[in-house]
Amino acid sequence: MSKSFELPKDFLLGSATAATQIEGGDINNNWYHWSLAGKVGNGESSFTGADHYARYVEDVKLLSKLNQECYRMSIEWSRIEPSEGEWSMEAVAHYRDEFRLLLEAGIQPLVTLHHFSCPEWFQKKGGWLGKDAVKEFLSFVEFSVKQFGDLVSEWCTINEPNVFANDSYVDGKYPPGSHGDIPAYLKVTRRLILSHLKSYKLIHKIRTESGFAGQTKVGFAHHLAVFAPLTSHPLARLGCFLSDYLFHEIQTKGFVEGKLSFPVGFGYPEGKGVFCDFIGINYYSRHLFKASYNPGNLFAVPMVDPNCPDSRKNDLGWEIYPEGLSKVCHRIWDEYKLPIYITENGIPDEKDEKREKYIVDHLAEIRRLIDEGVSVERYYYWSFLDNLEWNDGYGPKFGLVEVDYKNMSRKIRKSGMRYAEICKTKRVS
Repeated sequence: MSKSFELPKDFLLGSATAATQIEGGDINNNWYHWSLAGKVGNGESSFTGADHYARYVEDVKLLSKLNQECYRMSIEWSRIEPSEGEWSMEAVAHYRDEFRLLLEAGIQPLVTLHHFSCPEWFQKKGGWLGKDAVKEFLSFVEFSVKQFGDLVSEWCTINEPNVFANDSYVDGKYPPGSHGDIPAYLKVTRRLILSHLKSYKLIHKIRTESGFAGQTKVGFAHHLAVFAPLTSHPLARLGCFLSDYLFHEIQTKGFVEGKLSFPVGFGYPEGKGVFCDFIGINYYSRHLFKASYNPGNLFAVPMVDPNCPDSRKNDLGWEIYPEGLSKVCHRIWDEYKLPIYITENGIPDEKDEKREKYIVDHLAEIRRLIDEGVSVERYYYWSFLDNLEWNDGYGPKFGLVEVDYKNMSRKIRKSGMRYAEICKTKRVS
């Protein structure tokens, strides 16, 4: 899109990170133990991170320099509760200071409570398959909201429940590394839904009792990709439908409406209602489904468009498909009419040749959505800093800010400076 456009003055622009990916230095979370087992690309470790835990003061100054109006970050459960029932007031003091610095800089924090990682003690008890998983997570939620409630009014309960359940129990990329365990996928999905519904109620209850009624926003970050059949083959269409239902639909219905859908369950365990004050959408790409005769693949295999040129792929080989952002937002808006935050959208681009266009093209889609009456209120670029891309290690470079892992120095990329300008003016020319 070449023509100029402006975003509304009250539209917030920012960026996002997750604790395990940037903080470094934590040995109590399951990803540290996963890296010790050699399960992260190039034998790398979450222990490195981007040293953000030590450099958060410098990093908040960088966020300010980038004119960020909002910042999505997560708190590391394993720092706050390093062993079961033991709370670290040192970690609490650290995060309180980070929140205070953000607020002083005029940056609104949105805090994610579960972003893929958990304490190793929780993992050893079976993780999300452990019999007390929901109760244990809620205990962490309650403690955190009470400790940070005077500084944080916006909460994202769970990040990408579908990716988490799939990559942990079907694709084996995340701990515990199970392959093809569909019953575990469904069981964990159900527990994540229940955790969100109970957390939604709990956070509002605590905040109301603390005198913050009306200021609280609670939602979740949903990974939504565009799924489409590659051909009109009946199996390609069936497989695409089934994959979309199990990967997108049951989570959407569960987290937003409180409805358990077959095969995860039935009915409304926490009553009928709306369990989101906003819906976060993490959008990156589209997947085309090719027919397969293997029922284990749900009769279709996802792939990148075979005609997609390299100029429209990122460093991980994913298709760059900005128009898909409009499709996934309409899917949510047309059904629920709830405020939408784009909680993640970004590109691994080591040479920094495609990032600026990527951001502009996706913001153009947001401008179009707003013109169509869709209430998209925020955009968080992923990611503020280069980070540990989970099982892919430190290779993919998503950051607006480049991190030199030899000495942990930071350098704003050219595209980062361009985005900073857009954040300041709300104008793309």
